[in-house]
Amino acid sequence: MNKTLSWFMPILFLTVSIGSVSTISHAESTVKKIKLAELNTLLQSNKGKVVVLNLWATWCPPCRKEMPGFINLYKKYKDKGFEIIGVAFDENGPEVVPPFIKSLGVNYPIYLDGGDIGAAYNLQAYPTTIVYGKDGKAVNTHVGYIAEEDLDAELSKLLK
Repeated sequence: MNKTLSWFMPILFLTVSIGSVSTISHAESTVKKIKLAELNTLLQSNKGKVVVLNLWATWCPPCRKEMPGFINLYKKYKDKGFEIIGVAFDENGPEVVPPFIKSLGVNYPIYLDGGDIGAAYNLQAYPTTIVYGKDGKAVNTHVGYIAEEDLDAELSKLLK
């Protein structure tokens, strides 16, 4: 029995260790910090699509309220030339954002503010949602909560 345990324990330890590392690395790759230059590149790479840029925080009640609508709209339009990019502005982002988005089942890319996005967008309140047309230019900015139905109506016109 002792020989069996001495052989089994290192394998068990290795299996648990690999599982932990992949969980940590998945969270890091899911929610990474993004600087303004990277965000601009990301927006440019989505030119030709309608893009929603959502600036939000986990502690913000209106942000939390509108996210299920974004999830639904992403399901509805993601294969029709549509993208959502979320940027979270949480002080403890690496700790709080991954479990938050996992609990909601967020299905679109979320990033953490790299420190220069809020100022570049003259961010006054959370949430702020900027809608970009297929030409890559901002067509509308919503400061505060936006209802799923209102955003859906806007998107359906832009996606035609």
